[in-house]
Amino acid sequence: MTPMSLSTRFGPDWPGQRCGAKTRRGTPCPNPSMAGRQKCRLHGAAGGAPKGERNGNYRHGHFTQEAIAARKARVATRRAEMAELRALERLGRSIGLIRD
Repeated sequence: MTPMSLSTRFGPDWPGQRCGAKTRRGTPCPNPSMAGRQKCRLHGAAGGAPKGERNGNYRHGHFTQEAIAARKARVATRRAEMAELRALERLGRSIGLIRD
């Protein structure tokens, strides 16, 4: 007995839910979606690697979502402080407190 291929089991008349992804050719993915998911196992239904130290590739935490968000917050704060400082310098020059 030969095993059935995906095209035989999940042909064009198959009534189940298909994967919602697009292939590289731009056609819809012909694979069935996994139970309780919108995508097939090839297009991300497995969920990916664990976050943080549970991931085997974790080294130092410099690129964790929390660390990246903290750096972005520091940069935004610094930019706001510099903009306020420039505004104060312009004000000081306009009223004659600062001379070039």
